Amino acid sequence: MAVIGLKNFYVAQIISDDENGTVYDTPRKIDKAMNISVTPNTNSATLYGDDQAQEIVEELESVDVEISTNDLSLEDYAFLLGKEVNDDGGVIDSANDDAPYVAFGYEMPLSKGGKQLTWLYKGKFGIPSESGQTKQGSPEFQTPTISATFIPRSSDGKWRYRIRTNETNQSIIDNWFNEVQEYPNTP
Repeated sequence: MAVIGLKNFYVAQIISDDENGTVYDTPRKIDKAMNISVTPNTNSATLYGDDQAQEIVEELESVDVEISTNDLSLEDYAFLLGKEVNDDGGVIDSANDDAPYVAFGYEMPLSKGGKQLTWLYKGKFGIPSESGQTKQGSPEFQTPTISATFIPRSSDGKWRYRIRTNETNQSIIDNWFNEVQEYPNTP
């Protein structure tokens, strides 16, 4: 089934991730989704014997994620990058800021109905580049892009969970963005 859209970007801060499990804060919606790119990075090794490949081992190293939104409010910017918003609504960037680990969720409508819902479990967003261009006749939108690197969770090595709504229990679908979803999930 082909993907025909993208919407509903959500993030949830990780409270803890250790041998006792992973605990997330309540997810919060960020601005309107425009684009997403999810690129797993793997390391692989091939074992040879008798002049041919005998075995291949592949391991996930990290996952590069890049998202574009209609806007990245200063509040969302501060949340994703571990910065503070002062009483005037301003954000100061400091060399000592430490972006929190977060889970990231999103929705992709499918061509034959239904949607694919995804949670990436543990990642950090990086400081986005900033650019602008003067008006040249007709208006041209200039929207923000921000990148993150996701890794497997410390608690269990999982890095992503996704479902297709036409194959899944409706109660899971209805609550998908109310909390970070886990597999197996019982209604």
